Amino acid sequence: QYGYTYLFISHDLSVVEYISDTIGVMYLGSIMEMGDKKSIFANPMHPYTKALLSAVPVSNPDIKMNRIILKGDIPSPINPPSGCKFRTRCPNVMPICAEKTPILKEYNEGQKVACHLYSQE
Repeated sequence: QYGYTYLFISHDLSVVEYISDTIGVMYLGSIMEMGDKKSIFANPMHPYTKALLSAVPVSNPDIKMNRIILKGDIPSPINPPSGCKFRTRCPNVMPICAEKTPILKEYNEGQKVACHLYSQE
């Protein structure tokens, strides 16, 4: 609209949704998912994005959200794991996740994800 670009870094996706047009979800310095905010919020694809969105507070107390609690070892940023950096905490981990780094690829118009869950299709 105004020709400005800002890089805004936050774990609070409710704020990110309010101020952003395009969202990149990063984990240990790698982009896990990227797309326009409507796509990311309506159809999160990466397990990390889903976990982050499940933590966004809802103002209506009658709406019960299923919070995704991440378990597993938090890897060292200095010595990240082989393959997918999120694999040590991913609820959907597969053997290929340790062997091969997923490539950020467009699966839906306006939405890219780096996850072997979708490269297996």
